[in-house]
Amino acid sequence: MKFVRWERWVLSLLLAVCLFLAVQGKARREPEPVLLFLERAARIEAALERFAAEHKGAFPPDAFSVRRPHGLDDRYIKWDQAWLIDYEVHPNGQGGRYVCLEFVGPRGKREYLGLCNRPEIRQRYGRGQAIPLYDHRIWVIREQAPIMPAPPRRRGR
Repeated sequence: MKFVRWERWVLSLLLAVCLFLAVQGKARREPEPVLLFLERAARIEAALERFAAEHKGAFPPDAFSVRRPHGLDDRYIKWDQAWLIDYEVHPNGQGGRYVCLEFVGPRGKREYLGLCNRPEIRQRYGRGQAIPLYDHRIWVIREQAPIMPAPPRRRGR
């Protein structure tokens, strides 16, 4: 079987297009840090729901940065700050408070963007979906949640 000159060009072009699409498709898989966040977020949510069930439905108050929420000890989940997951509790703009997790480290270092503070992002991307223009992900636990009072501050701190 012998190809004519134009057939070689068409075949070469098709091969180049297929190669380009294959390379583009390879990059479309979720990066490993995001997959780990999605897995951990589901585990954290289950731990927080157990915590709330044992505390009259109330969730822990906001945690500072990527620290473990107050009261959520190892009985519920072994929290690791290296996960770079920020537990957030803030007003939801409807007279209540939301509970949300923000993955602040998709590039391996902590970078807080405050995406949980934006109601339109919580509503559309609150289950770990890709957020246009951002590498970060969020996971909404509850949009309207009862929250325990913050622990008293220690003197000297």
